[in-house]
Amino acid sequence: MMTSEQLFNFKIRATECMDKNTLSDISDITINGKTSVQRLENFVSQIGNPYCFRVGNTPVHISFQNDKKPLENILRQYFIGLKN
Repeated sequence: MMTSEQLFNFKIRATECMDKNTLSDISDITINGKTSVQRLENFVSQIGNPYCFRVGNTPVHISFQNDKKPLENILRQYFIGLKN
C-alpha cells in the first residue's frame, strides 16, 4: 500500500525529473484495479512519479498550493466566475 511518506518523497523529487526523455507518457497508462487503492498503486507503478510525467512530448510537473481550500470550493468559484 502506498504511504503518505512515499507520496511526499515523489513530491520533493518532482523538480529533479524534468528531462522529458526519462518521463513516462501518461497517454500510455491503463489503470486497473477494483478498489481506489489498487487503482492508485497500479497508476503509480506505471507512471513512476505522479507529480512529474509526460503527455506526448510535453513534460508536466504537478504542484498544489498549501492553502487547504477544498477543490470543490475552488471549482465552484471558477465556474461561477465563468458564468458571470
